[in-house]
Amino acid sequence: MLLFNNVLHTGMVEDDITNVFRLGKRNSDTRRPLMVQLASYTFKNLIMENLYRLKHAEEKFKRVVIAHDMTKMERRECKRLVEEAKSLAAEDRSGEYLYRVRGPPGDMRVLKI
Repeated sequence: MLLFNNVLHTGMVEDDITNVFRLGKRNSDTRRPLMVQLASYTFKNLIMENLYRLKHAEEKFKRVVIAHDMTKMERRECKRLVEEAKSLAAEDRSGEYLYRVRGPPGDMRVLKI
């Protein structure tokens, strides 16, 4: 809750989080990701919009990574789009534009910025 309220300034309460659990097998050698299920997509969007604040957070929150939960097919599609963006950037000789993959999982696209 400290992360969501003090760093990301979302104004969430404990009832907004429905479930929290670890992913993967128990193994003392590696860190396991934490899955946080929220009560609505509104809170997820609010968190994702405020992720830029992690850059200026306290030291204990600097190594936190927050990402969308994607299926294997969505991860493959994202990886393909990233490769496409890299190839477009390599082909662009002017250097005026950046090519980035943007959008929610399932609706990602390459943007020319």
